[in-house]
Amino acid sequence: MGKCALRAAGVLRLLPLMVVVPVLLRAETPADTCWRNLAPKLYIQDETYADIDYIKSEITFVNYVRDRTEADIHLTITNQATAGGGKEYSLAFLGLGSFHDISYTLKKTTSPDATDDQVRQALVAAIKQGLTPYVARSRLADRLSVQFKPPTAQTQVSDPWHNWVCATSLYGYAQSVKSYTYWYFDVYPEIRRTTEDAKLTFDGDWSVNERRYVMDSSTIIARSRGYSASAFYARKLSSHFSVGAWGEYQTNDYSNIRLGLSAAPKLEYNLVPYSEYVRHKVYVQYAPIALYRSYFDTTLYDRMSETRFQNELVLGAKLTRSWGSVDISATGTHYLHDFSKNRLSFTGTVSFQVLAGLSLSLMGGYDLIHDQLSLRKEGASEEERLLRLREMETGYSGWASVSLTYTFGSIYSNIVNPIF
Repeated sequence: MGKCALRAAGVLRLLPLMVVVPVLLRAETPADTCWRNLAPKLYIQDETYADIDYIKSEITFVNYVRDRTEADIHLTITNQATAGGGKEYSLAFLGLGSFHDISYTLKKTTSPDATDDQVRQALVAAIKQGLTPYVARSRLADRLSVQFKPPTAQTQVSDPWHNWVCATSLYGYAQSVKSYTYWYFDVYPEIRRTTEDAKLTFDGDWSVNERRYVMDSSTIIARSRGYSASAFYARKLSSHFSVGAWGEYQTNDYSNIRLGLSAAPKLEYNLVPYSEYVRHKVYVQYAPIALYRSYFDTTLYDRMSETRFQNELVLGAKLTRSWGSVDISATGTHYLHDFSKNRLSFTGTVSFQVLAGLSLSLMGGYDLIHDQLSLRKEGASEEERLLRLREMETGYSGWASVSLTYTFGSIYSNIVNPIF
């Protein structure tokens, strides 16, 4: 039985990873539960909020560990949206120690109408497939059986929507006490079409934010509204280069914009092939932007409307590794009529394991702001400053978040207990 299982594992390693072949694993638990001491140790780095407890309860032929330095197998789970609104999950298996020569990536696609239960079942099936070669090489090989189901003949997919997807998001919130009332709502419609080589997106946003303060015999009402709509088209020209075009309309009384129109061509160059998005994307984006603005009130520069041109450059990187993940970008813009009117923005999220049991997450953003052309000339009242009814002049804006976690004790995390 052991030799047959090893041959089956060898065949699996030679088969293309994307073929639709259900591979089912069965680990029959013997009366003596010490068999689990023979099982490989698995560490899961999940970037998708998967149901890890369900995975542990369904896949019992490995030991789950909470520290990657103790693992024989490192599994990284990531995903991205598909053209139809579903998800493509990528499962990157990295062998460690005696399994160092077994590493590959499996992909699993779920439909947009898939329930949470269907998604987690699909992930469990894919993880079982990926664990097959590791278990076949372990001391549990004799307890492994593999079933092969021949694929059915392929049929042409009929899509009456031709890859068009429509979605609308609604959000509302309200709070009230004796002297204070707050309510907010936001409507976000979107229409998109994604193919292998191109993307086309139309979206909009309508938001209203209102606060009411009752002070003695007077009532202060703070209200701000925002409306926007945009269109974006992009096409991949090669494995590294793509081009696009973008346009936007907006109205925002907080920022003193009665009518804002923007348009720009866009260029993107990715230093690594787009096909390697699962592990990394390192990119440069450039856009020369034309803008028209008309204002509710006269600006600091004595204008009620203006047309300007702007350059925008973005440098960014998205990396997923066994030690953690990184998502950082730097965006620089400046107006052509006055280079001193510029902005430099940094955003980033870094999560990594410092050492055994110690993990660190850093998130933050910082803007150097010198381009507030729409500021009102008339000074804001004390109420407007306190209630933030108007955009105020500033030279910078920033935020930061730090999370540090240290755990110690048992390296295993096999047990799932759903009480409380």
